[in-house]
Amino acid sequence: MAWARLDDRLQMSVKIRGLADDGATGDRKKDQINASLGHFMQLLTWVSGEGTDGFVTADIAELFGTAATTRRLLRARFGRSPLLHQLDENGKPPKCSCLDGREWKPDYQYLIHDYLDRNPAKAEVDVKRAKDRELRNSSLKGSVRLRDRDTCRYCGVFCAFSDRVSDEGLTYDHVDPDIAGGMDNLVIACRGCNRKKGRRTPFEAGMVLLDLPTTGPVTVAGLVTGPVTGPVTGLVVTSAPAATSTPDGADMREDDAEHGTNLPADQRRDASPAQVQRSPGRDGDGLATGTRVPSTVELPPSIQIGPPPPRPPGRPGSPYRREYPDLHAGHPPQSGVDPAADRIPLEAS
Repeated sequence: MAWARLDDRLQMSVKIRGLADDGATGDRKKDQINASLGHFMQLLTWVSGEGTDGFVTADIAELFGTAATTRRLLRARFGRSPLLHQLDENGKPPKCSCLDGREWKPDYQYLIHDYLDRNPAKAEVDVKRAKDRELRNSSLKGSVRLRDRDTCRYCGVFCAFSDRVSDEGLTYDHVDPDIAGGMDNLVIACRGCNRKKGRRTPFEAGMVLLDLPTTGPVTVAGLVTGPVTGPVTGLVVTSAPAATSTPDGADMREDDAEHGTNLPADQRRDASPAQVQRSPGRDGDGLATGTRVPSTVELPPSIQIGPPPPRPPGRPGSPYRREYPDLHAGHPPQSGVDPAADRIPLEAS
């Protein structure tokens, strides 16, 4: 489901007050404003659901409103741009800053002003949905864990699968936050590095993606099976709760996010360690208890979704990308390293 974003001060906007006709007062003025605003809201939700990046067809504009409400939405008042743009009689788009760097889509007659300033483009929504699907793919996450050996690909620390709190806990990170590309773009990251990186590439965050680990402990479902040197030939899986992350940084349990507290005791956030360890069945990454699995899991070929095209010059960035200052939630512990001096300069590759 797509969601449209609105300014929470919309009701006090001069544009909304300008929806009433000159001379209208009292209930007549209120009726004009409410009818026109209702028309606008229906157009906004249709645009968001259809993924048209703000463009509206004539039949949809007529379906949700009247000629009078459409006329008010097209009207510029008090030196402000209108809420809705329209092609002129020659089929030419209007001159407006919200169209800088954009082309008018064929077969559409209207455009919501500044839609992309507050809402993600369809291409950005597609990437986010694909990334969310990856974080619900048990086979994919199991393969990433086996490949990375529960080792953070940014600092090299061993990540505890069952850790839900500390900076050493295991999460999943999309290396390039603008791409959903399967195992080619998904890695294990400790919670501390995931928070530090945020919705940025490693280069933007001043971090380096480490090579695949070749030695060290190998775990499945959070329990160490023993130190291994060289390729992994097989692992015994034991039961443990699921761990994942939102794209990219905030920790969550995907079952908690989708079903709230209606979960079995071994999957609830408040489940005790004893409950979890005794729980039978499958672990959080789709591996059955007591089953031997190969070092790699067969997956269909990865299909890259994204990156979306860049935003037009001078327009706000994507709502799914945030600009972070040179601050973060803290580095994971690293022996022999002074945490105060462990900041990687932004210009590092």
